[in-house]
Amino acid sequence: MSRDWRVAVFVCFALFSFFTFTRTQASPAEQAEPEYCPPIDLPAEPSAAVPTLVEASDNHIDRRLKVLAGELATMWTRNPEELVAVIDEASRNATTSPSVTLLLAIAHAETNGKILDVSEAGAVGLAQATPVAVRQEKLAGRIFVTSDYLIGARAYIMKKPLGDADTIASLVVDKDDPKTRKKAKRLLKAAMDLRREGMDELDLLSLYASKKYYTAIKEADARNLRSLRRLQRLLDNGSRREVRAFRDSARKEYRELKRKQVDAWKRYQMELIAKRDDMLTTHFAMPAEVVKVTRPYEAAEYLAGALDMRFSAKTMAAFLVRHLDRKSLEARRLASKRGDVEEMTAALYNGGSHNVKRMLVGLIRTLPETQRYMKKVPATRRRLDLAMASVVTDGVQVR
Repeated sequence: MSRDWRVAVFVCFALFSFFTFTRTQASPAEQAEPEYCPPIDLPAEPSAAVPTLVEASDNHIDRRLKVLAGELATMWTRNPEELVAVIDEASRNATTSPSVTLLLAIAHAETNGKILDVSEAGAVGLAQATPVAVRQEKLAGRIFVTSDYLIGARAYIMKKPLGDADTIASLVVDKDDPKTRKKAKRLLKAAMDLRREGMDELDLLSLYASKKYYTAIKEADARNLRSLRRLQRLLDNGSRREVRAFRDSARKEYRELKRKQVDAWKRYQMELIAKRDDMLTTHFAMPAEVVKVTRPYEAAEYLAGALDMRFSAKTMAAFLVRHLDRKSLEARRLASKRGDVEEMTAALYNGGSHNVKRMLVGLIRTLPETQRYMKKVPATRRRLDLAMASVVTDGVQVR
């Protein structure tokens, strides 16, 4: 071999040794790249320095949750990190689920993250669930139900046909002509169709109510039917004066039932709040107001076992997934256009089908709270979606 060849071989060997040496001295991040697998036995467990696919996915989820929590924090949401985490977990554990951003929009609209709240309608917790709604979703657990709640629920449902009668008769009282009577008859047909709307919800309370309770419901249903049939006769042949007398009587009965509903549910609310606060003060050895601010999620799970399952953030997040899915299916049947489904879903969650259906046919002229709610929820969901769109992982934008 000539001298030149020997020099060439030496140079190649030196270069190979240099690159091999520098590769072994690379940074840990470079060593982790899957470009080269040395022929050695790998340990049974992966190195803690190299994340598994599951861990990488979890890291991605953590980024999403932080972004959502940060956006909710700008919207005056209490404990946004905990709220986002519990909603996300419930969504991922469900077979089917609405989007996390829609779930969070509903939760935000209901309580702004104050998960221990009790409303004047007897609704409790993160999702503001009533005993009827919890029974509808067949969730197991303790529910605080008293005679006041039962009385209020019965009055709430059974007064609605009387409200319909008032609305219809008032049309004729305000302007009595053939066109108005024709419109009144059309609305009366809708009122007849919706007369028993919501009564199936009262059946869900049978675990807590007596036979006497349901006897009273049947009697009220019969009275409502007689009232609507009387209105039918008056629209056919009655004078304006007779329609006015009927309207005033129906209105008086409606207002009496509404007062009974409001008073009964107010007593129920105050009793549940008092029990909640007494139990928190005793269990945590500090004022209930302090517990609700500093340890709400811990307090929620304690109250769920000791008083009412609806206080549990985890249980209510799971309930929200189920109940919103139910409302979404109903909304698809009621929405006039596909683009209206989300607004209709929100309206049904807030106002209930008995109110929303009446609004759609014209028996209820306006539902201010529900109409604001059905605009607010999609707007919040879009805001959260925009925040999510800013999350970038491995160069891929998440939407």
